[in-house]
Amino acid sequence: MESNLEGKVVLITGAGGGIGLATAHAFVAKGAAVVGGDLDPGALESLGSAQVLPVQSDLRDPDGAGLLVQAALDRFGRIDVLHNNAGVAAVRPEGFLGVDDDAWRASLDLNLLGYVRMARAVLPHMLERGRGVLLHTASEAARMPNPRLPDYSVTKAGILSLSKALAREFTPRGVRSNVISPGFIRTAIYDRPGGLADALAEEFGTDREAALKRYVDLNGIPAGRLGRPEEVAAAAVYLASDLSGFVSGAEIVVDGGVTPTV
Repeated sequence: MESNLEGKVVLITGAGGGIGLATAHAFVAKGAAVVGGDLDPGALESLGSAQVLPVQSDLRDPDGAGLLVQAALDRFGRIDVLHNNAGVAAVRPEGFLGVDDDAWRASLDLNLLGYVRMARAVLPHMLERGRGVLLHTASEAARMPNPRLPDYSVTKAGILSLSKALAREFTPRGVRSNVISPGFIRTAIYDRPGGLADALAEEFGTDREAALKRYVDLNGIPAGRLGRPEEVAAAAVYLASDLSGFVSGAEIVVDGGVTPTV
């Protein structure tokens, strides 16, 4: 069976870097058109394809999801796949007690409500056509909450329930919903200034690369390394394709074997 993604239209949020950008590359390689939403979508120009539409969007704005969906429809006439991927993960050195109400609201507004808004905006179009695919990026932190990321962990757990609810309601009407849960993927949360790599280097009193190696060892990642965004993108391509036509309400974990729960 072929993936049959040639000519499909894929809308990706948070497409300006990390997992979102890697996923955009993967879908373009399969012949799909990509609409990439991000606060700064400029990196999508690196794909060099007329089948890629970068759109500046802010999903914290209640109108942002609708505007992004409309941009996709205006350019390509339909949306076959939505990949809910935009999110924020602020490292909280003080843990749970260091996160005030404003910080909780900021995390919930993008990481969870952003996904809700996008699904709500795209579903009427998919239901009218009688088919579509919803993908949602969660995290291993949904099942293994990270003390440095308490608000992020809680929002990612909410995504598991959101996807299951969507799958239960809309799979009978032709729209599948699934979750990809990456774990320990080397994206901007590690490498940006002041990110997790810097925090770990300060904590361990060493350089960033040595700190990350120690981090891998301390977390007992069976694969012995951090993952790559491209490895998450491969799961997205599978779940978006006809190869997964009987898969809905499921979660694919891409974490090097670290999640201990069943």
